[in-house]
Amino acid sequence: MRETERIGHVVPSMRQPLAAYDPLDPNGNITVKWDIMSWTPDGYVAVVTMNNFQMYRHIMSPGWTLGWMWARKEVIWAAVGAEATEQVVPCPSCTCGCHDKSNCVQSGSKIVSTVEDDATEKSNVQPLPQCTRHMCPVRVHWHVTLNYKDYWRVKVSITNFNYRMNYTLWTLVIQYPNFINVTQVFSFDYKPLVAYDSINDTGMFYGLKFYNDHLMEAGKFGHVQSEMLLKKDKNTFTLREGWAFPRKVYFNGDECQLPPPDVYPFLPNSAHETLLSFSPLISSFTFLFIVIW
Repeated sequence: MRETERIGHVVPSMRQPLAAYDPLDPNGNITVKWDIMSWTPDGYVAVVTMNNFQMYRHIMSPGWTLGWMWARKEVIWAAVGAEATEQVVPCPSCTCGCHDKSNCVQSGSKIVSTVEDDATEKSNVQPLPQCTRHMCPVRVHWHVTLNYKDYWRVKVSITNFNYRMNYTLWTLVIQYPNFINVTQVFSFDYKPLVAYDSINDTGMFYGLKFYNDHLMEAGKFGHVQSEMLLKKDKNTFTLREGWAFPRKVYFNGDECQLPPPDVYPFLPNSAHETLLSFSPLISSFTFLFIVIW
């Protein structure tokens, strides 16, 4: 491509530290080039190119990774030729209390199996959560996965971090402005909660009987999930300014702690036409909700 065709580009270069200067490859470096190829109503299309100019050093397994800090609130909405890692807006650390190693269990710990056995034998046991940055017993995960022209798709996952607690006949209540346009819920039962005849912005989700109505203790089986399809009404719908995310979340009647609104990303209202011919979104946006203990 001719230089004049580039709208904008940045070329950072990575070289070996001065102390590791190699006289056999004095100009060896890895160059990363970022070209903004075109602008869209919701952002821009960029091409990121990496070149290894080192004569005898290649990138070893498990392969390369590339990361950067966004200047604003950009989100990777589609990627071709590489896979983007999950982009997460987490709740603050210590949302449900700060770390206390004596009162939590590291994931994969050898004592987990003993803890699980104790939970089945005793009806009155103290909570024992998995050690996490938020220290909450339950996480509700709202994941915007696909963005079509007339519809968009969300995956909702509930994860139990408590090794001594399971939830039978759990319920999840979400307040969200676009629930009036819910088209299909795949693996949960769904019931609109219409407190006022003119407002349909709250829904209750619960598990399918004998399938996922029992949320097991923390561990391999301690999660349930479903996807739902929502229709877009261009007169009332937008993904801008955090519209893609719920206003309130309740698990088993307890209100969840949401991240502050100013960290919500600005998402595009629809996939760009030039990307529609590619496979479904390789990268998607992930959002976390933490239940207060």
